[in-house]
Amino acid sequence: MEENKNGIDERLEKLAMITDALETLFPNGQTAIILELEKDEFKSVQKNFRDIDRNHKRFKIEISNIEIIFMQAGVNFEEKVEEPKKEKKVSGFKKIFKNLFTSKISG
Repeated sequence: MEENKNGIDERLEKLAMITDALETLFPNGQTAIILELEKDEFKSVQKNFRDIDRNHKRFKIEISNIEIIFMQAGVNFEEKVEEPKKEKKVSGFKKIFKNLFTSKISG
């Protein structure tokens, strides 16, 4: 585990140097970096950042206001990534009110 942590720390340090250089070169521009990685390397990087849905084929981080997009090789960049749907929490009062209102309109 320690070896993995050192590996990701080293990668992040190098990415930080790259983003700092890009920010210096183009201070008024909007910049993004896209890294297309083979599946094994992509999964290796993905597991180090956060607890995310491991089925996603791309994710992004931001360093120095520059987006760094990691994507698995073979993924169409234009293809929309499906995000898990979040359930809306509705209070009991809202449910009752909605049902009452709907039944009066239809009845």
